[in-house]
Amino acid sequence: MKRVSNCDVALAWAEGRAATSHTGNLSTDGKAIFSYALQIGDTADDGKKFVRDYTARGSYGFRSMTTSQHVGMLRYIQGAKEQPIVV
Repeated sequence: MKRVSNCDVALAWAEGRAATSHTGNLSTDGKAIFSYALQIGDTADDGKKFVRDYTARGSYGFRSMTTSQHVGMLRYIQGAKEQPIVV
């Protein structure tokens, strides 16, 4: 699989496609999205996307700066028809 930018991984997740970032730190199978090995997002049966808030003030608690950046990127995905819901 061709490696792409983090933004392209986020859009692929929003569109239900698999993708891996150029560093391998952000990846998706189209349904779930991972920061390193930590699942930070999922897709409900009805197709809605949910992001787990692993930021400093988030409901899941802080994990790392990079994971926080990945979560922040998923709050608004440029080019996506529907935006994920942050929980």
